[in-house]
Amino acid sequence: MLSIRKLFLTALILLFLTGCKLDLSADLNVGDLHRAALSKQNGIASAGTIKFEVGSIANCGDDSEFFISILEIHFLEFKILPCEQMGMETYFVAAIKIPILFTHIDWPEKTSSLIALNARPSNKIGGIDVELLLNQDRFRRINKAVESKYFQKFELSRIGIELKNDQVSYQDVLASDVFVDSLPVVGIKAFGLSPGKSLILELSDVKEEYFSLYNRVSLFSLVLSI
Repeated sequence: MLSIRKLFLTALILLFLTGCKLDLSADLNVGDLHRAALSKQNGIASAGTIKFEVGSIANCGDDSEFFISILEIHFLEFKILPCEQMGMETYFVAAIKIPILFTHIDWPEKTSSLIALNARPSNKIGGIDVELLLNQDRFRRINKAVESKYFQKFELSRIGIELKNDQVSYQDVLASDVFVDSLPVVGIKAFGLSPGKSLILELSDVKEEYFSLYNRVSLFSLVLSI
């Protein structure tokens, strides 16, 4: 009986220590980055998905109204998707839109989204720099709601981007300190992207921590000329 109690307490402690994690993924087209950065078009957005880790499928269904109430006001075109189970982990899932902005200046005042993408002409290369932006005020509001119900910290877990070349020309992509197609990249590395092809980029733990602390992080750059 004592061993069972110890196991239960250990599991409970681990649950509280892990926190409530949010996975973010986005489908990003090269053409949208061109329009935002070079033509300075407004109203451009990419499709995305968020996954909020929960205890079980039952929890996902029972608490769906709570998740909706704390998340939908912080994302664009928020739409619930069926819950997912991967191994021992269960996720509340929703489709979202992520705004693509041509400037980061005063960006929280321009959108009601927790996150945004900033695509702008590069100062270092003849191309486009792409950053991910975080609205810290909205993040704190979500965290407060999560803590009041689950007594756990809300945190960003996995951040992944699928970059698709929807143009007719070959694209060069510069990325650093990320995972590209599941392989680690240390330092700056160039990747070729043929028309119709995609790259999967995932932030490293260091970049995710930087993003949480400083509200912005570099994702990659597109090289248009050298």
